[in-house]
Amino acid sequence: MMDIAVGYTMEQIKQIQALTSVGNTPLIELKNVTALVRKFSKPGKGAKIFIKDEAANPSGSFKDRRASVSVYKAAELGYKGVISATSGNYGAAVASQAAMRGLKCIVVQEVFDSRGYGQPEILEKGRKCEAFGAEVLQLTVGPELFYVFLCLLEETGYFNASLYTPFAIAGIETLGYELAQQVRSIAGKDPDAVVVTHAGGGNVTG
Repeated sequence: MMDIAVGYTMEQIKQIQALTSVGNTPLIELKNVTALVRKFSKPGKGAKIFIKDEAANPSGSFKDRRASVSVYKAAELGYKGVISATSGNYGAAVASQAAMRGLKCIVVQEVFDSRGYGQPEILEKGRKCEAFGAEVLQLTVGPELFYVFLCLLEETGYFNASLYTPFAIAGIETLGYELAQQVRSIAGKDPDAVVVTHAGGGNVTG
């Protein structure tokens, strides 16, 4: 399905991501935690425990995987800029990728509640987007954000680099593939279990 919808194979997507140092993040064995688990487990039951360090991506999160393919496609098609609607982390990823590829970037950020208050951590993420060179529009959560986003796409002619486009979804799929390959290389088998933290579910998609 990915080949039909996006036009890139898994290997091509990995190559696209490697161009801007996305992916191939370290898999680190938590040796002290593994030792502690084995201390209290029955013989033969203590697992080796690893952590996948997605903070090693350029903007500091797994969302670089999504942004890398979208921004690459925008550059390939000759777009002058990209636009993303986000609460923050994905916007920073898009802004980072756009900066590396010499494209302009607009981030439409959901910040304010109905009383006009912005969450401090979301405001901080807006500053991170600006640090990567993006123009940031901070709006209320809800229909206003999506209306402004669609209007800006039409007005600017920029590429839609949003979180759930086919290109972004294809980009995150390298995460699970890479994780399996790394565990096979280190342990000689697939992982018995994968524990994933998430908020909106974008990490689980990978």
